[in-house]
Amino acid sequence: MGSNCKQIFWELWSFMDIFVILFIPILCLPLIIAVPTSESYCGYVLLVMALYWVFECMPISVTSLIPLALFPVFGIMDGGATASMYFKDTSALLLGGIMMAIAIENWNLHRRIALGVLMISGTKPRWLLLGFMLVTWFLSMWISNSATTSMMLPIAQAVLVRLSEIKEENKEKLRELESHHIDIDLSDEDNGAVAYVVDNGTMDTKPGNDSLHKDVTVTENRNEVKETDNADDFSISEEYKLMGKALMLAICYSSSIGGTCTLIGTPPNLILLGQLDDRYPDHPLNFLSWFVFSFPSSLVFIFLAWLWLLATFLELNPCRESGCRSCSCSCETSEEETIIKNVLKNEYEKLGAWSWAELSVLTMFVALCLFWISRDIGGYGWCMLFPEDYITDATPAIFMSIVLFCFPSEFPNFYFLRTKEDSPPSKPRTSLLNWQVVNKKMPWSLFLLLGGGFALAEGMEMSGLSQWIGDLLTALDGLSDWVIVLICGAVACFFTEITSNTAVATILIPILISLAETTCINPLYITVPCTILVSYAFMLPVATAPNAMVFSNGLLTIPDMALTGFFLSVFGIIWITFWVNSWGNLFEDIDTYPEWAMLDNTTCVDSAI
Repeated sequence: MGSNCKQIFWELWSFMDIFVILFIPILCLPLIIAVPTSESYCGYVLLVMALYWVFECMPISVTSLIPLALFPVFGIMDGGATASMYFKDTSALLLGGIMMAIAIENWNLHRRIALGVLMISGTKPRWLLLGFMLVTWFLSMWISNSATTSMMLPIAQAVLVRLSEIKEENKEKLRELESHHIDIDLSDEDNGAVAYVVDNGTMDTKPGNDSLHKDVTVTENRNEVKETDNADDFSISEEYKLMGKALMLAICYSSSIGGTCTLIGTPPNLILLGQLDDRYPDHPLNFLSWFVFSFPSSLVFIFLAWLWLLATFLELNPCRESGCRSCSCSCETSEEETIIKNVLKNEYEKLGAWSWAELSVLTMFVALCLFWISRDIGGYGWCMLFPEDYITDATPAIFMSIVLFCFPSEFPNFYFLRTKEDSPPSKPRTSLLNWQVVNKKMPWSLFLLLGGGFALAEGMEMSGLSQWIGDLLTALDGLSDWVIVLICGAVACFFTEITSNTAVATILIPILISLAETTCINPLYITVPCTILVSYAFMLPVATAPNAMVFSNGLLTIPDMALTGFFLSVFGIIWITFWVNSWGNLFEDIDTYPEWAMLDNTTCVDSAI
């Protein structure tokens, strides 16, 4: 009977996602039955999507399609207007950025950059940790956080495994010596000879000065080396376990922090850009302005995270064993540092010499960054050569993506460009990028997620739900602006621990814009720091893909990640709040309600510039 009940329970549990999918809309039905208004209809859709995203009962990209089905039914937006939200200028910017990232990954340029920097960053644990963090941080500005983490993890694991292997080899040598009992006779004081009596009865003499007689037994270090195994066969010795934990957390933390530096670094940044485009056509946010604001903040926070990891796991931790080599501040090169250097050197040598494709992709990547930065610099830039407002950051991104599909991946080999005498190739030369690679690596679901967010935000505006929510938040008007930012940032930072940061940004940013308009706060003052903090998900493996990837190798535990990440999240909230109130005031006058945000909001006219 018990086994039957257990079988029935697990059978029902296997349908749990379906039960949740059916139960949530029914649970929310009283909202539209009791208050049959446009605002409540949009609120119903918002609530259903938010719960689906939290419980992940269906793929988040599929959840993003709900507005296409329900907005026309509820009369919030017609089907054509809703569908037009699913691919906008922001989506084109994301498409171009991802294509460039795919080209970088396809030709292993990111791995060459990573290993090259690590080879010169220093091999002492503290500098190695910083090197891993800076490389991961930089790469995640341009390619996805998941791709960056998946590339850096094998490098870190190779270093840790090799250190453990050397440790185990030394352990075996000491075991061999342990079997030999050595008797040292130092009684012959006159001639200063030392007699070594070994097990087999033979004797050897060596000069010495001691007059004592001792029996010495050579034994190995009794501190046993424990290994941590998992399904991936990733095991390291106990001596390097704390160093391994620090490296794992450094990689996932740095990928999340680095993604906040650029508009294309992580989807929440683009969600903010898209929703500002819809609401405020003349807003000043673009690739350069975001970079100028966020890059210095992110760079400082990377060093804060590095110091926190040192204090938690490595040399700044007062609880660490004083004799641990990992904590040594000596300038001498230890055996472990030599091993690390050799591992990195061997990994770099496997890449071979720079290829034509790598140099070409690097050149185009640098050119794209320069295009983005110089497009609009305080009203000046190359976009002034074209009709006003026709050129956006998506334009150079798509242009360079097209060039990647046309540019050859091998050096031309004809006439004066010929590098060697050979027969012409029997098939056409391949380009730097082809559709098979793009189709395989492109995260198409991300575009549906962004589109669903844009549609939801537009629906909230059209239905009046945004205004209704803003009116409810007028209770915060009595608080100081910086307190409002601190509270909203804390909500964004900790809410993203339980669901996708993209989903959190999709739900939260329209509400924050409504709050800014209601309380007459500069929309950038409240939305930019909260958008950054949405990416600061450091506590749980389910928070982000990088967290899950480093947790899966079995080296970290939930308490390791939760405790370390909690304090780092608190540091992040405090730091970003300070940054927006210091550098934000210098970069953009956030104390006043800007003219570009006025539109039909006449209540804030006294606060406008």
